Order: sequence, then structure tokens, then C-alpha cells
Amino acid sequence: MELPPGVREAALFPGWDLPDPPQGHPYTIVHRDGYQLGYMAGMSHGSVTVRRLDAGALETCIEDARALLAEAGYRSAAWIVADAAEPAGLAAQLREHGLDAWPESGEGLEASFSQMALAAEPPAAPAGLEAHLVETFEEYVAASAVALDAFEMSEQNRRAFEDRQAEHWEWEQRFEGYKTFAALADGEVIGAAHAIFGRTAAYLVGGSVRSDRRGRGAYRALVRARWDAAAANGTPALTVTAGSLSGPILERLGFATVGLGAVLSDRF
Repeated sequence: MELPPGVREAALFPGWDLPDPPQGHPYTIVHRDGYQLGYMAGMSHGSVTVRRLDAGALETCIEDARALLAEAGYRSAAWIVADAAEPAGLAAQLREHGLDAWPESGEGLEASFSQMALAAEPPAAPAGLEAHLVETFEEYVAASAVALDAFEMSEQNRRAFEDRQAEHWEWEQRFEGYKTFAALADGEVIGAAHAIFGRTAAYLVGGSVRSDRRGRGAYRALVRARWDAAAANGTPALTVTAGSLSGPILERLGFATVGLGAVLSDRF
């Protein structure tokens, strides 16, 4: 599938296509030259997303990230490093500076990922399933519970989300760039997903389906609902950082893999 260059770039480096959360939002993004740091109060780790680093200043970049995250109360970070990041072989170089492969325990992340994009209309939702933008706080809570179960969040991270659900919901009403979707069968929430709407594409986040309802098309319905929202927003394209479970499903729905990457762990 032919992808517009802008969509391919947005898939490789989504953080540079997406809007920052508004001031005061629970999630904070800090921009540095060639990389971004993100964190939310109460979570077990912050994140560092890399696009380009000076090969001669890796130690300086690592120490800068550690200092900022430590000041915010963290003692560990997930480094998101695309193979397309510069310089070539950056993940291996970061390992030489003390970072490790992301542990299998997860916290919602895997040690490797695929960067995928779609610029053509995906299949419609199966009959009997509905997916839409969440409409009430109660529906938002039900969708969040599905996601927290599916991603096997630690007790600390689950509590960090649950304690601030009302605040997150209020922000979502005001922040047009970030939205939650729910999949329903017979009026019951069985799936959840998010989308962040960027300049070029909508970035898919956290698609999940209740374990007893998988294999019936709920994930597909959530993809289609977010495509429709992106098209209505004037950006008919989807990008996603996919793991081992979602990648094959997205491929069957027409997504193309444009890059690969690794998640590294830094404890300080």
C-alpha cells in the first residue's frame, strides 16, 4: 500500500505529529532537542521517545532525562527507540551506556514493536457490534476497566488511573486531541481504545477487548470507529505502535508496517 510521506513519517515518529496536552493536564510532555519526555503523576515510570540524538552526547542526554524524571518523582524510564531514529543503531548504543531491554513483565509495553500506518478505509464493524466515542462518564469507566484488565497493569499504575478517572474524563471533554472509544455488544462495553488526533493522522492507543469477547470483531470495530473520526477530522489516516498481539490483526485490516523499534529500560 502506498502511503503519503507525511503519514509514513507520522508512523515512525508519532510524538512529533501529535498535539501536546493542554497546560494543567495530568500527562506532561517535555520537549528536548531530538527527544521528548512524558510522565503522569503516580505512574511507575516516565517515558523517553527518541527521534535524533548526537552520537557524541548520549551520556549527556541520558543524564538530562534522568534528572528531569527524578525531579518529577520517578526512578525509572521506558525509552522508545525506533530503528529509524538517528544515529543508526541507536538502541544498541544506548545499551552500551547502561540501558537494558524492557522486561517481559510488561506494564503495558513490550520489548519490541512495529510501526504501522493505514491510509485507506478499513473494513466496517461486524454485524451486532457497535463502536463509538464514549458518551458518558459511566461508559468511560467501563471502557477503562476493560483496558486496565487487558494490559495487566500493576496495582500502582492501575490505582494511578482509577484515582483520577473523573479528572481524566473532564479533561477529555475539553481536549479535542485525545478521545476514548468503546465497543459494545448487546449494550455492554466489551472493548476500549483511544485516539490522539495529529496534524497528519490519528494515532491509535490502547486498543483492547475483554478476554471472553475476543475473536468476534470488536477490535476491528474500534479501528473503524477511529478511522471515521479521523476522516471527519480531515486527516483520513491511522498510525499505531503495535505489539505482538495487535500487529497481525492490524495487518489483516490493511495496515502496512513502516518500521520497527525497541523499548529499553533505564533505572536510576
